[in-house]
Amino acid sequence: MKMRLLAALFASLIGLAAQARDHAPMAIGLSTVADWSTQAPFLDHMKSARPWIGHVAGQWGGSDHAALAAGGHLDSDGWPLRIPRELGSIGTLILTDLPSEATAFEGRYLLRFEGNGIVEVTGRAANVRYGRNRVAFDFTPGDGPVEIRIQRTDRARQNDHVRNITVVREDQVDAFDQGAVFNPEWLSRLEPFGAMRFMDWMDTNNSQQETWADRPKPQDYTWARTGVPAEILVELANEADVDAWFNMPHRADDAYIRAFAALVRDALEPGRTAYVEYSNEVWNWQFEQTRWADAQANALWQAKDAGMQFYGMRAAQVAQIWSDVFGAEADTRLVNVISSQTGWPGLEELAFTAPLWVDQPKAPVAYFDAYAITGYFGGILGTDERAPMVRGWIEDSRQAAAARATAEGLEGADRQAFLDRHAFDQAFGLAGAELMNGEVTGNVSDTVSDLIATTWPYHAKVAAAQDLDLIMYEGGTHVVGLGALVDDPALTPFFTAFNYSAEMGALYQRLLDGWDEIGGQMFTAYVDVYAPTKWGSWGGLRHLEDRNPRWDALVGAE
Repeated sequence: MKMRLLAALFASLIGLAAQARDHAPMAIGLSTVADWSTQAPFLDHMKSARPWIGHVAGQWGGSDHAALAAGGHLDSDGWPLRIPRELGSIGTLILTDLPSEATAFEGRYLLRFEGNGIVEVTGRAANVRYGRNRVAFDFTPGDGPVEIRIQRTDRARQNDHVRNITVVREDQVDAFDQGAVFNPEWLSRLEPFGAMRFMDWMDTNNSQQETWADRPKPQDYTWARTGVPAEILVELANEADVDAWFNMPHRADDAYIRAFAALVRDALEPGRTAYVEYSNEVWNWQFEQTRWADAQANALWQAKDAGMQFYGMRAAQVAQIWSDVFGAEADTRLVNVISSQTGWPGLEELAFTAPLWVDQPKAPVAYFDAYAITGYFGGILGTDERAPMVRGWIEDSRQAAAARATAEGLEGADRQAFLDRHAFDQAFGLAGAELMNGEVTGNVSDTVSDLIATTWPYHAKVAAAQDLDLIMYEGGTHVVGLGALVDDPALTPFFTAFNYSAEMGALYQRLLDGWDEIGGQMFTAYVDVYAPTKWGSWGGLRHLEDRNPRWDALVGAE
């Protein structure tokens, strides 16, 4: 009975939470560019294509982009100059495993290319028609990819290899031919946001970029290999009329940083602000940048566990370069950002002060304008400790839904449809109440209330003490099974559904209100469009046609 009352109480609060009010400026992180993404940001789907797969005759695979490049088989933009003797074809994948609900992808597509060769389109492509240097096909989303294979190239041996392949939906070809880059259907969903964080688009985590020559370029055959080019990032910020948050590769040398800053200074339109952050989470050991920073600190200072000090030093150096490049405009056009692990109070001091950096003219923190933290909650539901409780909620909720269906006299298909819609209703209420303030267990750990009452106020004081704006670099739900629980047959579908429920919308509304209450500035939600998987429901939108309470809270819908 208590569980039902708690669920009902939380449900009654949802309507109150839906009354949106003005918030701090909203930003959005952009999800990874990939062939399987539901984001569809570019008119040309080749820019989201998987890096090359070289196919040995009679089998799938056998080679990849790195091997083809090492063998001298690719031109400067990544297009195959030839098909090596040991391979039968070189191919890629687009539009892979898209959910059937992602109907924006439906339509007839036109593939075009330059050069003398044969390009084959198979997989989910239907009604395929071949012409001179073009292939037209129909596509509907579902399991599997559209596969593109270069079967022959430079057939006349006149240095005329297949290149500049583009794949555009036919109704968008005219816009593409006139120079448009971005999908207007995607842009329209992001209109409410005032800034975009490009961490995933820049392939920041585990980046191997070191020199300006290593950077991704607009003419690269795909932007899903090493990241979206700086020129395209700036073009997007200008077209969408938003501020831009750039993450500098951790290995990048000073010349790279300076060239990137100069490009942004010259190309970002007046009125737009550049936020600049050195790498991403250089405390998170799952990323190569953390291990690299630790090794650099050890080599530089012969000190163990000094990676955060190296981060503070290098981040300050990067900030100095950007400020130098922007010159007198730095105060109005540039925000240098430093961050730390939100759940480890005090760790930021190592980055702020970097005491081992003995030749510093002043402490690293002096070079920054903003201090960035996170706003995640709910991961605790996916732990081994909480899993039995959540499974109990789910079973009780299913039984409650079945009892309702029986009371309403539903049978057959009508009963099943009712159960499909309402199986999790009671469990949603309990999960919402628990993640709001620990109402079910009495434990506030990893709840929205704990963020607002304890975690964020600590970091707000840190920022105020250093005269820094407090901003968020990522935030939102972290409700997902952890470890082996990602494969739990009961938890995974529940977590996925809960992440887009009215209860989650109420949690987001309280999260946003609480951020305002502690004086937070820009709130950056993670991320824009991403189909949920067992690994997480990170997308505010599951696909471009999606509408859900969580997204409504982010964009201020009532």
